[in-house]
Amino acid sequence: MKRRATLPTVTATAVGILCGVLLVPGTVPHPASAQDRPVLTNVIPESAAVTLHAKITAIDASKRKVTLAGRSGTPVTVMAGPAVRLEMLKVGDTVDAQFYRSVAFMVSQPGAPVPEDEIQQTVARSVEAPGGIGVQVTRLSGLVVGIDLGANSIDLVNPNGGEVYTVNVTDPARQAKLPSLKVGDTITAVVSEALAVSIEPARKSWF
Repeated sequence: MKRRATLPTVTATAVGILCGVLLVPGTVPHPASAQDRPVLTNVIPESAAVTLHAKITAIDASKRKVTLAGRSGTPVTVMAGPAVRLEMLKVGDTVDAQFYRSVAFMVSQPGAPVPEDEIQQTVARSVEAPGGIGVQVTRLSGLVVGIDLGANSIDLVNPNGGEVYTVNVTDPARQAKLPSLKVGDTITAVVSEALAVSIEPARKSWF
């Protein structure tokens, strides 16, 4: 079943979503060519408690950021919790890391404001990780300008202006919610930063 429609848009950007930029609803004018749209997959990560066997590819000690690459090679940047001894770690180490991430979605109907009270409640729940450790929370919004149920994809635009992006939805739980979306809806995601509660030298390397 295909239901792709196009609103006049100030052509958007999921780069804002990828980079963690806060997007605020705004006005909308000019359609973009569907053939030229960038296609993205898994733009917003899933909620998860993850154990990762990985190599450290970067460390930012001042911000307690550690970038890890698993066997797939896909990098993940986590914030090291207070129990992680960064001084014992270095780039190139093979480690086992445990981290947590929380994601919540809200949908605003066309013409309706983003539900600030709901978002604040979600933020309040997300900022406490296991053990009562506060983590950074990012809010991301995109305007739905097209829906293709057959392809499990949506076209999103940064309401402030930019390029239209087609986003492939691969998670079955999220795919099941696509039929309830309408062109003109604003999707807001509240994503808590991945918090590593432990990063330890691996006893055995699988690399």
